[in-house]
Amino acid sequence: MRARLTRAAARIEVARTRLAGNPTHARLQERLTAAETEHAQTLALYDATPGGQSELRAAVAATTNPDTRHALTERLRDAEKLRAEQTDALRRARAGQIHQEGTDDVRRGTDDAGTPREVLEAVRVEPGASGGPAQEDRAAFHRSENRGSRSSRLLINGQQITPAAEHNLPAAERERFTSAGMSAPTLYELNPCDSGVYRAQMLELTHKNPYAASVYVYDEDEYRQMRLLVTDDGRAGVALKGDEIVSAFAHRDCAHPKAVQSMLSQATALGGRRLDCFDTVLPDLYADAGFVPVARLKWNDDYAPEGWDYDTFRAYNNGRPDVVFMAYDPDCVGGEYVPGAGAYVDDYDDGIIRAQGYHSH
Repeated sequence: MRARLTRAAARIEVARTRLAGNPTHARLQERLTAAETEHAQTLALYDATPGGQSELRAAVAATTNPDTRHALTERLRDAEKLRAEQTDALRRARAGQIHQEGTDDVRRGTDDAGTPREVLEAVRVEPGASGGPAQEDRAAFHRSENRGSRSSRLLINGQQITPAAEHNLPAAERERFTSAGMSAPTLYELNPCDSGVYRAQMLELTHKNPYAASVYVYDEDEYRQMRLLVTDDGRAGVALKGDEIVSAFAHRDCAHPKAVQSMLSQATALGGRRLDCFDTVLPDLYADAGFVPVARLKWNDDYAPEGWDYDTFRAYNNGRPDVVFMAYDPDCVGGEYVPGAGAYVDDYDDGIIRAQGYHSH
């Protein structure tokens, strides 16, 4: 936790330095806000550790400033409360789920190691088991808890979730996906209070995939402002930030193989009209879902994502892929991406404007 806190502080300094060089850049402003939020969250977690609490107690004893002592005491009180909650959650998890998780992990080998064609924002889902103990347990959970209610109760990472709504594609469209060997599962819209569940699934992938730097993970407060859609096991999902589709993900052990395309279709049905991505494998996936490239922005080393490894992405323009801005065109579903398509723009915000102004023909 100390190392994580140090890295979080370093990210703030990097974000501040980059923003100082271009103070009006919207994405850099977002990155600074996200870095500050991440640091605050990491600091709270560090405070909850035994070492963090010891440091807080020492600081309280050493300070002579009443305001500082009060602030430190409040932090210590919050840290002790969080530690108690963590301990209780761990105790309950061990009591109720440790056997299931242990056997499941051995059977499935869920390491999400990633391959050169698996980039997080729309990772290709490999075929996997559609059942197993986890799914059986979810079914039992539905039978015992969902007594005729319109919204199913979900069990995601041991947490009981009551979704705000359920979304299904029309029968003909579902048949189109299933006949092509893809899944078209029901998507459950999370309540804002469950945004942390969505972010946790994104972070789990980024911790295990070498291509994680290509995906921007928003902070929990930002996800709280979005529409968050997940499968019944929480292992795949897509988010809507206004008319923008963001943070699409799928774990390889998801109970619904190859669900990315149907999730994108559902997102467009709910108002998703644009997205942007690095020019790696993603434009091909999005073109098949009906998105056309309308603009592109050249790579700039100064704005490389945190943790970007040029060797890992060497196959894509020597590790420096363009950013491609794409807009939805229902007449182009099933289309193919033409490499290099889309006029170059000078600024990220210009690309957004091009995508927002696109009108299908």
